[in-house]
Amino acid sequence: MDLRLPHSDFDGIDLTILQELSADARISFAELARRIGLSAPSTAERVKRLEDLGVITGYCATIAPAALGYGLEILIRARPLPGEMQNMVQALRDTPQITQCDRISGEDCFIARAHVRDVAEMETVIDRLIPFGATNSSVVQSQPVPPRLRQDLKS
Repeated sequence: MDLRLPHSDFDGIDLTILQELSADARISFAELARRIGLSAPSTAERVKRLEDLGVITGYCATIAPAALGYGLEILIRARPLPGEMQNMVQALRDTPQITQCDRISGEDCFIARAHVRDVAEMETVIDRLIPFGATNSSVVQSQPVPPRLRQDLKS
């Protein structure tokens, strides 16, 4: 079976565990064990092994920014001016509205995700970055594919 994972000792049960935990990280070991057909101690041992291998890196609650008043989600592509890379990085880190940022290949160096209340706050975020380089921003309209595991990871 081609699991397409870096470790050859994964099996279908491990993949099912990952799928179940990605759908509901608060699931109890007893319920998870019932779903995968193992005992709760065996299930807990497998989850611990996946954590130790660095496959499972944490558990979190998913928060709806719009429910907190942040109705606009924006993507900002940024390209620092020569000599301004570290200043751009610091500005990205210091901007509280930015919730995620990746360094990317291609014409731009960064793509950041920010949550803001309105267009005026969006402008404030962009104004914090433009002293250090060029930006290009887009408003997220919808998310047809929410964060998920790869769909080709099947048990």
